[in-house]
Amino acid sequence: MAESVNTIVIGAGQAGLSTSYFLKKRGVDHLVLEKEAIAASWRRRWDSFTLVTPGAMCNLPHFPQRGHPDDFLTRDQVVRYLEEFAASFDPPLRVGVCVTAVTPNPARNGYRVDTNQGSYSCQNVVVATSIFQNPRLPDFAGELPATITQIHSHAYRNPAQLPDGAVLIVGSGQSGSQIMDELFMAGRQVYLSVSRAGGLLRRYRGQDIFHWLRQLGIFELSVHQLESPAERFEAHNHVSGRDGGKTINLRRYGRQGVNLLGKVAGVSGDCIYLADDLFDNLELADKIARQQCEMLDKEIAARGIAAPPPTAEELMAEDWQPPEAPRELSLTAAGINSIIWATGYRFDFSWIKGVALDAYGYPIQQQGVAPQPGLYFVGLHWLNKFKSGLIYGVGEDAAHVAHHLATDRNLLLQHRTVID
Repeated sequence: MAESVNTIVIGAGQAGLSTSYFLKKRGVDHLVLEKEAIAASWRRRWDSFTLVTPGAMCNLPHFPQRGHPDDFLTRDQVVRYLEEFAASFDPPLRVGVCVTAVTPNPARNGYRVDTNQGSYSCQNVVVATSIFQNPRLPDFAGELPATITQIHSHAYRNPAQLPDGAVLIVGSGQSGSQIMDELFMAGRQVYLSVSRAGGLLRRYRGQDIFHWLRQLGIFELSVHQLESPAERFEAHNHVSGRDGGKTINLRRYGRQGVNLLGKVAGVSGDCIYLADDLFDNLELADKIARQQCEMLDKEIAARGIAAPPPTAEELMAEDWQPPEAPRELSLTAAGINSIIWATGYRFDFSWIKGVALDAYGYPIQQQGVAPQPGLYFVGLHWLNKFKSGLIYGVGEDAAHVAHHLATDRNLLLQHRTVID
């Protein structure tokens, strides 16, 4: 017989824990089911991983992190922060429980949640699993010689993990560019396939760039303000929190010796074929970085904010150009023995039976409230605002979902009382 509980929360990362915090405050009977451990996705990051947002933006509900506001938390510090948050309110957590299916149960006006440890019957389900579920590899990756070590950035840990020789990193979003920086600083010969990701200065006009973006309300931008729903899935601008925070300017790395390439478009034997887009992608990265600074300048002036002028380094544009943009490259000739695919993730919500999805396969919802009664989402990228998928913003959506869920529950109980 299925165990009965009012609400099931799936996932014990920042989204699931924040939701549990607010449900507990409202007295809602619930369980948090987690297949691995608290902060499991953070534990899988590479060894030197740091957040790109400063410590001041680590503010889970009523639990700001206690470090310096300008420091960037490491992987282990993020894990410890989430563990301490959980310990502060003791959520009803069950670890080692993998949810395999969520199915509407019309007869009981709720849902059946199937897991590797049995089934649950509940009125509400809160999905807090994020979208970083299935590492994405191009179909042609399997055509490369078996002598080439291939891993997704999801499985990368440190330079010593890779065989000797040059490394090709495919993708220059935040993960790809940060891994490139680590391997290059470790003395490895690095090839970087540059994607359409924007650049971002680490500091500008006396402050960390994220402090400016927060102060000027950029993280409050609503999903409804996007020109296209497809913008939700664009690569994050590349920047790093390592070593106190640094700008990642791809042209500067190219000048220093990183081999920049266009997008990998296909393979044949040990040869990779490259798109003719390297120069355009580098220009796009520069353009986005410039636009961010221009936007900040405009807002600073309009609001009369006292801020020092840009420094010479901030104004100095890298004018280096790659000496060539090859259309194909022999891995053997280049000495490349390993490839890191920093190519993002595929999300999959097929395990939620009857869930309403949009044209991109993304759950249809309004600030976490799905059209199916009793179904909720928290922690998705661009769930409601730019900040929704971040530690910085997840609490706001979790509070909204908990309020909606508890209000609906109270109305249902009142309705049953009148009938009885």
